[in-house]
Amino acid sequence: MAASLVCDGKTVCDVGCDHGKLSLYLIKSGKAQHIIATDINKMPLQKAVDLFKENNIQDKAEFLLTDGLQGIKNTEDISHIVIAGLGGETMAQIIENAPFIKQNKTKLVLVPAQSGSRIREYLYKNGFSITSETTVNEKKKFYSAITAEYTGEITEPTVYDCYIGKSEKCTDESAMGYFEMVLSQLEKKAKGKVIDTGSCPQDILDAVEKVKQLLN
Repeated sequence: MAASLVCDGKTVCDVGCDHGKLSLYLIKSGKAQHIIATDINKMPLQKAVDLFKENNIQDKAEFLLTDGLQGIKNTEDISHIVIAGLGGETMAQIIENAPFIKQNKTKLVLVPAQSGSRIREYLYKNGFSITSETTVNEKKKFYSAITAEYTGEITEPTVYDCYIGKSEKCTDESAMGYFEMVLSQLEKKAKGKVIDTGSCPQDILDAVEKVKQLLN
């Protein structure tokens, strides 16, 4: 899914590249001309290196053992950054620690494994525009693939914005599964607030009702 959201990529940075399969597909499909593959762990990064060597296209990529986007040179050449499979909080930290993303208005493709509400909140509050979302069902686990770009327009998001964002426009079967997952998260959050404080904030209750409407 992440690969389908990369369009006319020049240099694409695959953060947390793992075994390099996404990076390889981006090159072979012509969606990227060059890859910068990063990973914080040595073994997965080496597997990505070996995969490119096996396909005899190692000249199309550079591999960097690093945390997120640290240490990357020639950042002005990067057209897209793909971060898939990490948590929303980690994604927010990676983006925050890479000011070139804002400076160059680099396109982001984000597929949070959990805490999608956190990365949406970060994007809204830090001048990024969420341009699209696509829900995904992978082995009965539901995700939303987010594309975003820096515009400088800061928004104060509602709870609903953080948990749903533009995925509300999705209508297929995976969307229903995603909305059910989010509804469960919000209902758990609401119960936790009642236990902790004796009441639930109205914005959480509003979000619960709006997600229920998406499921009708």
